[in-house]
Order: sequence, then structure tokens, then C-alpha cells
Amino acid sequence: MSDELDPHQKTDTEPSASRAPVPVWIIVLTLVLLFLGAVYFDAYGAWFNNQVYAPYKSAEELALYQPKSGAAAILAHGQAVYDNVCGLCHGNDGLGKPGQAPPLAGSEWVVKDVASLAHVPLTGLNGPIRVKGQDWNLAMAPMGAGLSDPDLAAVLSYIRTSWGNQGSAVSADEVKVARSAIGGNAPSAAELAKMTPVERGHAVFQKYGCFQCHGQDGKGGVSNFNAKTAELVPSLIYVADGYTKTELIAFISRGERNIPRKNPTGPEPPHFMPKWGPVISPNELSDLADFLFSLKPKGENLGF
Repeated sequence: MSDELDPHQKTDTEPSASRAPVPVWIIVLTLVLLFLGAVYFDAYGAWFNNQVYAPYKSAEELALYQPKSGAAAILAHGQAVYDNVCGLCHGNDGLGKPGQAPPLAGSEWVVKDVASLAHVPLTGLNGPIRVKGQDWNLAMAPMGAGLSDPDLAAVLSYIRTSWGNQGSAVSADEVKVARSAIGGNAPSAAELAKMTPVERGHAVFQKYGCFQCHGQDGKGGVSNFNAKTAELVPSLIYVADGYTKTELIAFISRGERNIPRKNPTGPEPPHFMPKWGPVISPNELSDLADFLFSLKPKGENLGF
């Protein structure tokens, strides 16, 4: 009998297949890698658009850097000014904000004649207005009063042609005509040169509609529902007690978007301090601060 093994004979050492569960860590690692891959694709893949390349992430972002001319350049500039000056209240999508500012998208006011539309940003708005079938009662500062004619024309053109609006573009000449029709009482450059800083500051206070919320005498009193300041727009006559001139100018420039609420769970107060830095010139801000400091009752230490 031979001791050699038959190659076809099964032995106890022959490997065999068996079922076993996949380790949990492999499943978790696979899911994490899939998630990270999806995040990376969403951020940098541009959804297979072959016109988008690094370091740009989307066609919209790439378009911002493309050179523009003519009407496209005006609308791009108008959007930039809108986002900086108007978007805080009306939203960058033009849909407005409940209790604060009405929508511009689909608004019948947007496609009115240029003179009527320009009147709103040039002089502000105070009181009831009906937009898209909804009644609003608000105070809007004249945020366009400090814009140049070309800048305001670009903003109005952007608003009238965006978000489905079908209005025509607005020219700088049309804005100039609208401004001259409503600016008869504004002091001339020669008159401003003869004024004291306080007098010029009072003119700035009037020009930008500060009185609409703070009152003609700066004592406030306009209702501001759910504001912690007794539900009123605060008085300005004692700002000298809380600010230096530099601090006051900085505060006016940056504005105050979040007003403390009387009821923390209640709605946002409808009135807040706009960001005036992009709108009011540095010289006007200086004069405005001088005027506000002058409101403090005489005989008291102004602190500056």
C-alpha cells in the first residue's frame, strides 16, 4: 500500500467558504466617504457644467467675474448697490420681509412711471401703502437720497427688470429730472457753505428722513412694537452722554439691525437703524453728529 496521497482526496485542511457579517466600521466608513464625496461634488462639481472650472464653484459665481458692458454692466452695478443698500429690508430675492418691508418682486409700484418710483427712495415713505393686495403701514428712510443719479438709475433698472418684473430700464437723466422736481427746498451748495456744521447736520437729518422715526426735534416717540425701549423709537437728545463723536459716526455707519425685544419670543420690532455708511458721505456724517450732539439741553456737559 502506498503512502502517497491521492490529489483528488479531500483533507481536513482544505479551505471552505462561509458567511460572516460585514464589520460595522466598514459600513460606517463607506457612508462617510459617500457623504464627503457628495459634499465635495455639490461645492465644486458645478453639476457637470463644463464651463465652470476651479477655483469657481458655480456658473453664477463665474458670471460675476466676466467682463460686462452696456446694459449688462449697469444691471450688475445696480445689483451690487441694491444688495448693499436695499437688500437688508427688501431681501436680496426681492420678496420683502413680513412686518418690515413689502416685496418688490411682482409689485405694481415697481413698474409705475419713473417719477413715481424714484420719489420713494428719494424722499422715503411714511404711512399706509398697499402692495400686491396687502396693506402696509411703515416708515422708510430716503435711502436713495445720497446716491448719485447714475447709481440710483442702476438700482431702479435692476429692480424693474428682476424677479419677473417687466419694467423698462431707468436712465440717469430720468432720475435727475425726478430729483429736481422734488428737491426744491434742499439747500444749494452755496447755501451749505455758509452754514455752521450744526445747521448742515440738521439739513442732513432732514435730507435722509431721520425725522420720520426720531421726530423733527429728535425726541423720538414713533411707535416701534415690541421694542425694549418702551415700544418707541428712542430719543436722540442725550446721545452725547453715550458716545464720542467718532463712536457715534461709526454707529450710524454700521446701523443696528437687531433691536432688543420687549418680549423675547414676540415679533421683531418693525423699525431698526439702517446701515447708513454706504449712503451718507463722511462730511455729512460729521455734520450730522454735530447736530445730534447739539440736541442736548443747554447748560449740560456735552462730554466732547
